[in-house]
Amino acid sequence: MWRWLLPLVALSLAGCSERGLRLPQSPLLAGLERKSGLIAYIGPDGNVYTIDQGGGNQTMITEDAHPREEGLQRFYDFPTWSAADNKLAFVGFEVAEDGLTAAGIFTADPDEQSPVEIYNSEQHVPFYLYWSPDGEWVSFLSSSQGSTSMAMQLAAADGGKTSLIDTGRPYYWAWAPDGMQVLAHVGGSSVANPGAARISFLQVDPVVRVIGLGIEPTNFQAPAFSPDGEYVLLAGDTGGGQAQLVLADAVGRVQRSLTDYEGSIAFAWAPRGDYAAYLVGDTTNQALLGDLTFLDLSRPEEPERIETEAEQVLGFFWAPDGRKVAYFVPLFVSDAAEGEEQTAENTRFFLQLHIAEARSGNTKQIASFQPTEDFFNLFPFFDQYQRSVTIWSPDSNYLVISAVAGEDQQGLFIVPASGDFEPRFLTEGSVGFWSWK
Repeated sequence: MWRWLLPLVALSLAGCSERGLRLPQSPLLAGLERKSGLIAYIGPDGNVYTIDQGGGNQTMITEDAHPREEGLQRFYDFPTWSAADNKLAFVGFEVAEDGLTAAGIFTADPDEQSPVEIYNSEQHVPFYLYWSPDGEWVSFLSSSQGSTSMAMQLAAADGGKTSLIDTGRPYYWAWAPDGMQVLAHVGGSSVANPGAARISFLQVDPVVRVIGLGIEPTNFQAPAFSPDGEYVLLAGDTGGGQAQLVLADAVGRVQRSLTDYEGSIAFAWAPRGDYAAYLVGDTTNQALLGDLTFLDLSRPEEPERIETEAEQVLGFFWAPDGRKVAYFVPLFVSDAAEGEEQTAENTRFFLQLHIAEARSGNTKQIASFQPTEDFFNLFPFFDQYQRSVTIWSPDSNYLVISAVAGEDQQGLFIVPASGDFEPRFLTEGSVGFWSWK
């Protein structure tokens, strides 16, 4: 039901705060407010740009994207920031009339140098990028035509070498904070994929070494490391036949079950602080819709559950301060006349943007909008994507939202997390992500 609703409606960024109607943002505010980091985005011409939240310091990172010329089209996608040094990685595609010609991964320093190609292939196409915490590697997933498997590879950030680390389908992973290993979940659940589904630690430097965990994975996607690297979160059956969210130590020894669950679960540790959050619900058309719950893990031996009123949540993203999340709830609005059948043509689709406080569980809605297709495509895999990208400003005061701004326009909007001011249009583009610093 999701995809046929995407092109239906124009932007509607609207709402109210807990204190009443929000104020329009003054045009001067964008220039006066303190800037925090940079936003990388894909422009309407298919090139990669960076810009600050006020619309200044715009830099054109690539210049050679073009529509189909002499049978060849070139464009870029998947802009991904390094948390270590604010370098940028992205994928470039060349597409001929008869299909894909080549795909490459590029890195760039927005302040200093032209993009450097660190990987190129005509067979193995990258479609997800994830920097190592130390900024030395770009890990990525690739697929090849005719293959049912995915390859997880590492490309040196300076272009020195590329290594094949592992294969499987589906494939999800989290980097350890020290950048020396990843925790991988491969093959889905053991019930659906007996004998092939697995959870493993992979030492990636200086040589690849796989250490399997004796835990049968249940219905979840991406595992998570605690910010200090001492614990991991994963979901599995530890022997009692019940799916559980599990807290384990840094070598995979189970410490305790945090919750039993039915259906599917998605979770993420806060970037800073002692909280984690999770959704439990049913998977519909590959997207998890669930109820949002926080966990206070400041004392891992006595975890505390914090309930919220957030239901039917499609995905969430932690703020860098670790105190709150932005979460999204789908909304279907029918324009059908009385007695008329609801169809794609008379149904409008929005995402409602809410903020939830981890300490209290309190929530508030701050905006509603029609997502761009590129932004919407994150949500079936939001738990994996929030390991590698963020929509939050580094100071945790703003969000960047990619929304349809008219029948023929897509744009980035800056949304104050306070909810006190209306979102403001920043620039045209299909998807954008904030830098970590």
